[in-house]
Amino acid sequence: PALAAPARSPRSVQLLCLSARSAAALQTAKENLARMLESHPEVPLDDVAYTLAVGRKAFDHRAAVVCSNAEDAVGKLRAFGAQANRVVPVKRPEVVFLFPGQGSQFAGMGSALYAAEPVYRREVDECAEILRTHLGCDLRSILFPADVASQEAAERIQQTQFAQTTIFVTEFAMAKLWQEWGIAPRAMAGHSIGEYVAAVLAGVMSREDALRLVSIRGRMMQEMPRGGMVGVRLGEAEVQRYLSAEISLAA
Repeated sequence: PALAAPARSPRSVQLLCLSARSAAALQTAKENLARMLESHPEVPLDDVAYTLAVGRKAFDHRAAVVCSNAEDAVGKLRAFGAQANRVVPVKRPEVVFLFPGQGSQFAGMGSALYAAEPVYRREVDECAEILRTHLGCDLRSILFPADVASQEAAERIQQTQFAQTTIFVTEFAMAKLWQEWGIAPRAMAGHSIGEYVAAVLAGVMSREDALRLVSIRGRMMQEMPRGGMVGVRLGEAEVQRYLSAEISLAA
């Protein structure tokens, strides 16, 4: 049967990874790749990136370029000298995932990943469907509004009931995407909402329980009287004299 046309990557740029057993061999590999792309600019760059990433054994002398097309790749491969190469250390560095809390959110965050990365999109979609019954709306309309620059979009995602759920979903989907790419954390830490993301990834609680908990937590905080918060770089004893019925120490 006729082969189906391969699906093209929606990414606007590609990562080309090279490695070799020595610095000289790596320089040769870069020139060989540049010459191939120069001679065959019609070869899809996403196919080249895929083959280099999963179809080649990785050696200790490495180089990588981010490029948008064959011409861009050729230029960067030849412009990057030996000083751009890296040698894998004997003691490999380990990865730690750190998840921030409320205050880091903004309308449209993750939209490029949602459009280009199937794994990220799947995780966001599944979380949004679970949250429908808890929020009474589709979280994606808040994460990815039609006009991300509008005042309404900016104000809506700052509401605690939405801010906390959008942060959780964004961080969780990004972590799952990194894990899909083979990037496994040695440890994880989170602040506030980020703690729940770390807990789910570590198997402490289920994704469904965390989404329910975060949505309830956000709604309860949203129902509290409005107030203000300020970060003060003073010790507890120095702050005590400023506290009153209207001012309290949050953390």
